[in-house]
Amino acid sequence: MNKGRQMNQENESESQAMRGILNSITDSVLIIGKDFKVVFANEAALHLCGVSGDEVIGKSCHEISHRCPTPCSLPEKCPHQEVFFSGQPVTVKHMHYCHDGQARVFSIAASPILNADGHVVRMIEVIRDITEEERTAASLRAALLELEETGSALRKGESFMRNILESIDEGFIIIDPDYRIISANRAYCRQVKCLAENITGKHCYEVSHHLEKPCFWAGEECAPSRTFKTGAPSLAIHTHYDSDGKPLYIETRSYPIKDEAGAVTAVIETLNNITEVRKLEEQLRHAQKMEAIGTLAGGIAHDFNNLLSVIIGYGDVIQMRMKETETISPQLKEMVNAANRAAQLTRGLLAFSRKQLMELKAVKLCGIIADFKKMIERILGEDIELRLIPAAEDIAITADTGQIEQVLMNLVANARDAMSHGGILTIQTEVTGMDSHFIHVHGFGEPGRYATISVTDTGTGMDDATRQRIFEPYFTTKELGRGTGLGLSIAFGIVKQHKGFLECLSESGQGTTFRIYLPIASAADEKAEEKETPSSMRGTETILVAEDDPAVRLLMVQILNSFGYRVIDAVDGEDAVVKFRNHKEQIQLLLLDVIMPRKNGKDVYEDIKALKPDIRAIFVSGYARDLIKDRDVLDNGPEFLQKPVSTRDLLKKIREVLDR
Repeated sequence: MNKGRQMNQENESESQAMRGILNSITDSVLIIGKDFKVVFANEAALHLCGVSGDEVIGKSCHEISHRCPTPCSLPEKCPHQEVFFSGQPVTVKHMHYCHDGQARVFSIAASPILNADGHVVRMIEVIRDITEEERTAASLRAALLELEETGSALRKGESFMRNILESIDEGFIIIDPDYRIISANRAYCRQVKCLAENITGKHCYEVSHHLEKPCFWAGEECAPSRTFKTGAPSLAIHTHYDSDGKPLYIETRSYPIKDEAGAVTAVIETLNNITEVRKLEEQLRHAQKMEAIGTLAGGIAHDFNNLLSVIIGYGDVIQMRMKETETISPQLKEMVNAANRAAQLTRGLLAFSRKQLMELKAVKLCGIIADFKKMIERILGEDIELRLIPAAEDIAITADTGQIEQVLMNLVANARDAMSHGGILTIQTEVTGMDSHFIHVHGFGEPGRYATISVTDTGTGMDDATRQRIFEPYFTTKELGRGTGLGLSIAFGIVKQHKGFLECLSESGQGTTFRIYLPIASAADEKAEEKETPSSMRGTETILVAEDDPAVRLLMVQILNSFGYRVIDAVDGEDAVVKFRNHKEQIQLLLLDVIMPRKNGKDVYEDIKALKPDIRAIFVSGYARDLIKDRDVLDNGPEFLQKPVSTRDLLKKIREVLDR
């Protein structure tokens, strides 16, 4: 129950964080459905409309923006129709009516929000008021035409134009046909971190792009270039660089200045820094990518876990039936180990997508690493030396052992690839205390004591730009076919699920250190794990097994029969209820698959409980956590086992429930 509540709190926290990001943006942001209904509006949008969230959510966008009951019929493009028809981002100029009745001009950047199947289900609009900019541009064009009449008017106009330029918050420059900057306002100087005297007379591509030739020669979209060619206003979004070389995402708009013959003699260019907006878009795309991976992982988990259950189950049965004097076949061991590693991969994908049920218990950290040593040595190969430096005490953590091994496996594999000519890999464990000073210096953490695992290699290392992206899904520095870009993302997800932190320290040519911080187990958790397990896993009770997968059902029947239990098996939920009615007095335990045809495990349990209130039950499933949670199994149901489950764990859980 606590686990479900914690996950709900964590998801709510992430949702609140995203709302906070959106509400911090000064531009208005709307998220709109295919039916034109508004599903989210940030604080700026509510202020623009002069309403509260309750008055906007569920209303059609054209009711809010155009004060009309039907979709807008203006001559301008409708962003809703464009995005849902083409599935591509679009930027349009639109006239909206504010709550005070005034009509104002807005620039709308609309982008699609896709579901896991790639279909457009919603769109996000970033709306910026450009009324004053349009008026200013019109005024400037009129003023410049007037300036040509007389020299005195020109001198007067220059002063007037300079005042206008300096009063505008956006970057503003005037460019001649050779792309030299004639004039620039203070806002543009701040954007490029350059003084005005170092800008005037230089080519715009030198200042903005640090290039020696026009940006459009390299294929960049260039608004001034199009305006010089067509004589019409233009818009483009591309990357500029400040004097420190840092990229800035800039929305540029260009307007022509023409002579009496209609020839373009100069171009006015406004430059709006939309770097923060682009970061928001990247966060949204990242969230969509995470959801797509989660949906894929959840979809394959059920069938894959059923297959692994059969492989692991029969492997366990064979090993348990062998006499102590017999040598277990190396091939059999490898088969079971490979199946268990495959199960860990599934758990890792589900953990990455936050859909995995973790089997948390108090475990000794040094013991996990010592037991995993042989696997680490196999991953590294003979030309890399492994050094283990354990803590003075064997630290206890509350963790899923398989998932911690998955994190180690991913980090070790990365270290091996970074040391292609050999080297040293050091794994060190220690105790770290996080206080306010630690959190301030490192930029992450929660106060408390943590078990720390440091994985350090002597490999090639990485630059700062690469280091900042290594936990992104699909990001990889490896050549095509050698890396999926998911290993470190999965590791990051697993550590987060354990309420821990993962940091990377690296420099080019100086090797890399990954440091994992995991909360130390409480004394109560350690004591709970020290309880004695059943001395025998055999029994004589009658168990009703309901499982729709024939191979898994046959495996469970054979395992339970071989350990003395009597078994009544059912092929689906309805069959389970019928067979319980026929054998009501004999059955002591239900072993139910959660999701089955005709009736799911939860409903089967409720129906049978009405017939026999003291009946005991265990739920089993290979589906992802979110699907199981939707059926109200985790918080209010009996014991739960996640497939694939080992024979030993299955028998142990059965005896615990029966002997309770």
